[in-house]
Amino acid sequence: MKNKYLSASLGLYINYFVHGMALIIIAQNIDFLSKQWNTDNAGAAAVVSSLGIGKLVAVFFSGKLSDRFGRKPSVVLGISFYVLFLAGILISPNVAVAYMFGISAGVANSFLDTGTYPALMEAFPKKSAPANIIIKAFIQGGQFVLPYLIGFLILRDLWFGWSFIFLIAVLSVNLVFILTRTFPPMTDLAQASEGSRPQRARTFHFSLNEICLILFGFVAQTLLYILGQWIAKYGSEVVHMSEGSSRLLVSYGSLGAICCVLVTFTLGNRGVKSIYFMMLYTVMTAVVSLVIWAFPVPVVCTAGAVLLGFFSSGGLIQLGLTLLAEKSSRGKGLVTSLYTIAEGVAIFTIPLVASAISRVNIGGIFLLNGAVALFGFTLALIIFIRDKRPINEAGVQVEQVQF
Repeated sequence: MKNKYLSASLGLYINYFVHGMALIIIAQNIDFLSKQWNTDNAGAAAVVSSLGIGKLVAVFFSGKLSDRFGRKPSVVLGISFYVLFLAGILISPNVAVAYMFGISAGVANSFLDTGTYPALMEAFPKKSAPANIIIKAFIQGGQFVLPYLIGFLILRDLWFGWSFIFLIAVLSVNLVFILTRTFPPMTDLAQASEGSRPQRARTFHFSLNEICLILFGFVAQTLLYILGQWIAKYGSEVVHMSEGSSRLLVSYGSLGAICCVLVTFTLGNRGVKSIYFMMLYTVMTAVVSLVIWAFPVPVVCTAGAVLLGFFSSGGLIQLGLTLLAEKSSRGKGLVTSLYTIAEGVAIFTIPLVASAISRVNIGGIFLLNGAVALFGFTLALIIFIRDKRPINEAGVQVEQVQF
């Protein structure tokens, strides 16, 4: 994968190292932020739903801007909005103000996604799935490091805000680096591979496969959110682990996810199709979620965090998006936007649902996790079955159900 765009790719991956930290920085500092905002933990956790609003607002133009003006401007905007989010959360006096700054994080995520994923597909056209899977390794690397950073600050009785300032500093340096890098020229992945796969007859706009894959974005983002935001609270309040031990559950999940990235990357390079990973990982997530809920003891919770990290946070978002880009004839920025809409709906709705469940029983959140995972398995199974359809004499795979 060594080519002239490797340094630009490194800068893109570093953004997602910070993104991984940003996804859980509110949850990891929830006790401090709750006091600063004069609310309870559920109220502070609900701020995370603002990211969904931001993604939904930005997604309607971020993909089009990426396809029209290029990937680098989109990435630069993403970094800028993330800096605004981190600084804003740190100075917010209450939940309402924090919620407004949280929206900027959703906007940042949307611009990063619609700039980064297409850029990596264009930089590594023959290895687009492995290139995108590496993003997950950097996300989980960030989520592995942050709990230790916050633990370091707590042990030394230092201000929690240093964790936010650290992220701002890394993003600022990386922004300068990104601005000096050369990005690959924009191409249409579907057209580039047109001669290598059978053409599909179309009668309407969206195929059932495309719809299932877009919906899979909702599933993948939900599974990622629940593990990152609620496993620590589940460990402390339901399993009665110490605060330090429960915080480390997020790091254990990150270790599992990093192991999954390595496995997926290796097997993907050997020809194993994305759809097989998607089916296996979702059904196993459902099983592990049920076990964690049924047996709330430390050893099960710790092992469950590692396994959930492996199956639900090891690259499902990237696998679904890459498969959607391969199966759709639309611009990569546009399909990324469509996928991001589904992710945005999850980020907006699931925190509100999970917060409501937590007021009754935090354990119920992992039943929700299992149910969503089974829905994801169903979507992947539909795609798998439809891809097994025979090709006619003209080499055309006719769509039986279109929308």
